[in-house]
Amino acid sequence: MNNPTAVRHEKTLLIRPEFLNHGGTLFGGYMMQWADDMAYNAASLAFPSAGFVTKLFGQFDFKSPVRGGDIIKIFSEVESRGATSCKILVWAVNARTGIEVFRTFAVMVNVRNGRKVSLDEPLAPGPPAKKRED
Repeated sequence: MNNPTAVRHEKTLLIRPEFLNHGGTLFGGYMMQWADDMAYNAASLAFPSAGFVTKLFGQFDFKSPVRGGDIIKIFSEVESRGATSCKILVWAVNARTGIEVFRTFAVMVNVRNGRKVSLDEPLAPGPPAKKRED
């Protein structure tokens, strides 16, 4: 594939009892954590030399409840890029019904030594590899 930013990433999860709140539905915090993981994955795989941190997320509007035993699919892909950051779309659907659970976006920023740096800036070379002696 010639354009790594055009890749869609997917994670499938079984919603187990430990993910549920007192009302029997998924704790929103788990979904937000998984969305952050997926945004990081999409950004890092599209720009492998970058060191991303999450700058912000758009609104999380949970459109459909997720219950124990449901299987959900979470997707992410790079929507656009700037000089030091990229915008990642993240959404989830119920794998059995196809009903959308949520849709949002994240802005991931390339940071090195506490400052924003260009997405095109290569990683600084690490220490030279030690010569192996047999």
